[in-house]
Amino acid sequence: MPRTSVASYAFTSPTQPPWYSADLLPQLQSTLAVLADIEVHYQQNEEQLRAWAGPEAAKKQFAAQLAERHRQEREPYLQRLEELEQLMSRILPLQ
Repeated sequence: MPRTSVASYAFTSPTQPPWYSADLLPQLQSTLAVLADIEVHYQQNEEQLRAWAGPEAAKKQFAAQLAERHRQEREPYLQRLEELEQLMSRILPLQ
């Protein structure tokens, strides 16, 4: 499924009224903030796992579990981000 980017849209000047509803920007910001937190937490756990002196087979198993948990934690926020992007694409005409 193709992903769109907010960067592909032309932005209005700061003097023009916003093109989004008052609650859209905070929703987008909070969704991105949660995704960033999940990513940082995952990277920290990966670093700890790499530094662990345990058996390689256990490391591989834990790495797979960690990756699956990461995917599951991200999924609802990625879906929400896609919903917000769809809303934005309906509101903001392509330039």
